[in-house]
Amino acid sequence: MKLKKWGRLFPVLLLLLLVFTACGKKAEDTTAETAEVKEKDYIGETARNTIKLSPDGNVLEICVEDFSSVSLDENELKEYIRSEVDGYNEKLGVNKISFRQMKIEGKIVKLAISYSDLDTYASFNRMSVKLSSYNAAEADRIAAEEAAKHKAEERKTEAPVISDAELAEAGYSAEDLELQTTEEDKADEEVKAEFTSSSGKSVGSDEIPSGENLMLVTDERIAVELESGQIQYVNEHATFQDGAALTDGDGTAVLVLFLGI
Repeated sequence: MKLKKWGRLFPVLLLLLLVFTACGKKAEDTTAETAEVKEKDYIGETARNTIKLSPDGNVLEICVEDFSSVSLDENELKEYIRSEVDGYNEKLGVNKISFRQMKIEGKIVKLAISYSDLDTYASFNRMSVKLSSYNAAEADRIAAEEAAKHKAEERKTEAPVISDAELAEAGYSAEDLELQTTEEDKADEEVKAEFTSSSGKSVGSDEIPSGENLMLVTDERIAVELESGQIQYVNEHATFQDGAALTDGDGTAVLVLFLGI
């Protein structure tokens, strides 16, 4: 298994072992009082990797992972995970992550983990996810970057290879092509972000009021849900589905949210 893959699975493996350890201790310490406490169902019917945002900034993550092709050495992994968790919490000086629930359905492991804030979620999972106040200029900048990426890809795949002699014969030079590219790049800077509402209506970035609206920006492939409030608009790299916004991971997704604060 590649190191990068270990990093991506780390939160799941970490919490899986912590749960096993915690369950063993709980079996020894169970009393009549704790036996009457019914565990809250955080996961429900969730079947995809999801983050749920609450108005107070807390994040609930539902991890859904298939372990059918993974072979684990529990002892080695336990030692590694404990050192990583202790180091993470000691560095922060406070526990910002809590395990909530686990479900095992065949080879599918589902975990519910809560985080004190989105920055902690992003840091712990090594993911690019940011939340800030909605800013039309920033949305336009992201759209311009996406447009520039598309143009660069098109140039690589479609542009013919032309020698200096052929350019000279046609009355052009390499400097002329470079100037043309620069002018195209300037046009990219003027791109305006376009969004789609849950009803399918298209709106421009300048039509969305800032005020209490927030903007979630990510390059990851995740489902985003809100505990309260509404996901109002998404750009081309996200879609609405079953009360959530699904980002495709193929580009920078921008979600405009109202958390109901």
